[in-house]
Amino acid sequence: MANGVRFKLLIIIFFSLKLLLNAGKINEKYYIKVPKLSQPPVIDGLLNDECWKEAFKIEKFTQFEPKENSPPTEKTIAYIGYDKKNLYVAFQCFDSEPDKIRASLSKRDHISLDDFVGFVLDTFNAKKRAFQFVVNPLGIQEDSIVTEEPLKEDLSWDTYFISKGRINKDGYTVEIAIPFKSIRFPNTSVQRWGIHIFRRIRRKSERIHWIPLTRDITGYLIQAGTLEIDGEIERGRNLEIMPVATGLKRMGENFDSDFGLNFKYGITSNLTADFSYNPDFSHIEADLPQVDINLRYALYYPEKRPFFYEAKDIFETLIPIVYTRRIIDPLWGAKLTGKIGKTTIGYINAYDENPTESLWEISGVESRKKDNALFNILRLKRDLYSESYIGFILTDKEIGQNIGSLSRYNRVFGLDGQFKFKKYYYFTFQALYSKTKFKNKTTSLVPALALWFKHSSRKIFFDVSWFSIHPDFEASSGFIIRNNVKEFDIRLAYKYYPQKKFLIFLRPMIHYRRWYDFKNILTDEAKIFSIYMRGSKETILSIKYSDYMERWAGINFHKNYFYLSASSQPFKWLSGSYNFLIGDGIYYDPKNPYLGFRINHYIKTEIRPSSILRISYYFKNSKFFKKKGGEKVYDINTIRQKITLQISRTLSFRFITDYHSYYKKLFNSFLISWEYRPGTTFYLGFDDTQEKEMDVFVRKKRTFFVKFSYWWRF
Repeated sequence: MANGVRFKLLIIIFFSLKLLLNAGKINEKYYIKVPKLSQPPVIDGLLNDECWKEAFKIEKFTQFEPKENSPPTEKTIAYIGYDKKNLYVAFQCFDSEPDKIRASLSKRDHISLDDFVGFVLDTFNAKKRAFQFVVNPLGIQEDSIVTEEPLKEDLSWDTYFISKGRINKDGYTVEIAIPFKSIRFPNTSVQRWGIHIFRRIRRKSERIHWIPLTRDITGYLIQAGTLEIDGEIERGRNLEIMPVATGLKRMGENFDSDFGLNFKYGITSNLTADFSYNPDFSHIEADLPQVDINLRYALYYPEKRPFFYEAKDIFETLIPIVYTRRIIDPLWGAKLTGKIGKTTIGYINAYDENPTESLWEISGVESRKKDNALFNILRLKRDLYSESYIGFILTDKEIGQNIGSLSRYNRVFGLDGQFKFKKYYYFTFQALYSKTKFKNKTTSLVPALALWFKHSSRKIFFDVSWFSIHPDFEASSGFIIRNNVKEFDIRLAYKYYPQKKFLIFLRPMIHYRRWYDFKNILTDEAKIFSIYMRGSKETILSIKYSDYMERWAGINFHKNYFYLSASSQPFKWLSGSYNFLIGDGIYYDPKNPYLGFRINHYIKTEIRPSSILRISYYFKNSKFFKKKGGEKVYDINTIRQKITLQISRTLSFRFITDYHSYYKKLFNSFLISWEYRPGTTFYLGFDDTQEKEMDVFVRKKRTFFVKFSYWWRF
């Protein structure tokens, strides 16, 4: 069987390579040769420095949404210059209704509901991965990593840069300085980077770009212009040290203090080594409450720990064999990320003092266990042309009482790749093998295979995929919810762009799914029809109907359900979303499963009474009945209220209240945050957990904590 998989994979790779085309040509029409400024501007949000007259000036922008290739409704001017230490960018954003500009004083990376300006720097010009910098009219920052296929933004990446913004009678102005030490770029005398420059006007659902984006070209980074810097700039090789001091006082226990050290060294301008001893991986932001009753699969919790989520996109593959929240309580962590030539490198080493073997146990550290685990994760990706690559990945988890007795293990390795050809077509694959020794059971070398073919053009989306995961395949460093499956999926959608005020985009889709186990027994079959619509006021409506067969405990259950999702930002001070699901559902009792009826409601809203205050509410109700109109099995409410008061750009207060009706638990969390810049922070707060007994809430846990870290960069 393994030989057959290898043979098929080699054939697929061979024919895909023959079809490869180099689509990553430089857009010569949009070329910026950045002038060197005679003196640096003062970053104060005022464009009154004489040096901006020396900068490269951009006045022509084009609308992408709601009306593609149309003039913007508001005028925008951008300026770009540099000196040895920084890249400088400024924006003058005119607005005919300045009182309607959406801007809030908020924490970093929390400006998605605001107006903003920004730019993307593809410093390696590889059309795959780029740095993005976004600033709102008050100068609040957002930085992220943008990856091309699939196109997404990773807000977990943080770096140091300076920005200021001011609202005035004509609109607003923004000034930005990006230290060259804060980004990675090639070690060449002349820098040529891909660049996008853009502005977002939220109340009009308007996106404007310097380069006229077109849906006739599949891809975002591939449409970038070119920025050239021909002069000496400060290299990104640097040393960073960040000590962390923490203190914890649990109810009934003495105050416990601890100390950790984070070390970062730029081996080259594009290759960085990180080491953390006794790291503080505590969660400053609590996980959103989820309903964990009557589940077939484990819940997914996003990674929030800076050491792991920085550059996490490097480790993402079709089959998710890296999920760093399975590294629960590490004594140390080491990481190497970056690029050498056309090869991207990622390596993680961590020693976990509280590991688990089950995916269901990852959500928190409940108690100290006798076992320890050593994790090693290696990722390599080699660029092939502008939008294609070939990759290798290895994960190794060794478990035992100590370093000298790591007797149980899980090891996974394999190849993957992506190829773009014929302008609109992508082929992606991944082939893996795992070997496991857990719970006195040792498997042979067993395979997993994923194949994905996609076509995406202006009007048509089509994809077909195949996943095959052996019954004994295990990825204990990842998040694989199901093995013993052979899955076939096919989707077809039509994309329509009315570009009207109330309807910008419409996409109906049909989806067919068919799953078998390795005994060739049909376990799942789904026929799904959905409609996705996007309109003005950032309004999105999604409707889905599914006819589904699911096999559980040897029984074929036929179920139908209807799903609706709607979100909007109708006013400057109000945004919200609503999800609704109704239909059949399985009660997953291994001994006595049955087909019941479920109704789910999910409501989320955010209110901004002023630019410094945010109040958000989250409510989810899950009901399950033995049959439609029959006896109620459970009725669960999960509720969250979150109040954030942003006193200044650096100082904020946050209060969270969570309630879970099934467990009758009430959770309160208060946090004072002072965040001077990434890495230099001070947190003080408490968490309080109460349980309802005889209609009275009784305190079960209370924890006070303090954390201080300081970031030195040399």
